[in-house]
Amino acid sequence: MIDSRTAALLQDIVRRESRSLLQYVSEAFPWVTPEERAALAELQKMINEERRAAQALGQYLVRQRVPPPYLGPYPMEYTTINYVSLDHLLPVLVENQRQAIARLERDLAAVTDAGAREQVEKILAMKQRHLTTLEAMAAAHPDRAATSPAAVATVS
Repeated sequence: MIDSRTAALLQDIVRRESRSLLQYVSEAFPWVTPEERAALAELQKMINEERRAAQALGQYLVRQRVPPPYLGPYPMEYTTINYVSLDHLLPVLVENQRQAIARLERDLAAVTDAGAREQVEKILAMKQRHLTTLEAMAAAHPDRAATSPAAVATVS
């Protein structure tokens, strides 16, 4: 049985991972060209893997006799990415993944239970792997709208 502080931390991780930006994207329908369908399929694989990881952590909590958390809605700020291009979405996902990794690293430092630590380490390793993939995808799909002459003139 894990202590209440660790239980609360793990519940928070399940909540965050279940309501992450990457999970929201699975329902946001990014615009893709026919050439980008493979990239969207790769993104969907990451989404599914992260969903399964959050579920596995929730199952770990149940085995520890800790109730799963109430997930609640997705953050409102995510609604600004509905129906955006994959080119625009990828850099946003990269930054969001970096932030999620940093938060998990802080969480991991606070986990003393060996079993719970192992669970968080698995999620962290997966997210780091996904960050590398997202960075490569973003580099291969630059946001044309952000670098267009009209967009640059507006920013200046």
